[in-house]
Amino acid sequence: MPTDTYISFYLRGSKIHVFRKTLAELGNPQFVRFRIHEDGNSMVMEAYSKKDFQSHRVPKKNREGWSLEIHSKPLCRIMMKHLNWNETQSYRIPGVAYPSQRIAVFDLTAAVMINQDGRQKDNLLEDEYNK
Repeated sequence: MPTDTYISFYLRGSKIHVFRKTLAELGNPQFVRFRIHEDGNSMVMEAYSKKDFQSHRVPKKNREGWSLEIHSKPLCRIMMKHLNWNETQSYRIPGVAYPSQRIAVFDLTAAVMINQDGRQKDNLLEDEYNK
């Protein structure tokens, strides 16, 4: 059964944050890789079985706050260029995980700008306004 998920891009540090729930939905793979659809509107993260130039190693679970942070300047640059993102900002992309296929599909057209602590920028403005 598909489940909602997210992925975050922190462009200033060329960092990609994958949530542990997403990794669990993919069966806690040893490696993952990203594939951007040719139309540029979606991206797939898939469980992968080997280390190569396209894959990223998933660390073993070792603590409660465990997640995956990938440092990839090339992937962040591709996203910035294609989506006209500001290189000093951070973005969160919604997606859907398909556990039976061991993939998560992210809708690149639905990216929202977030603060460094992961909250949406528009929510920050509302929080400040309501104080």
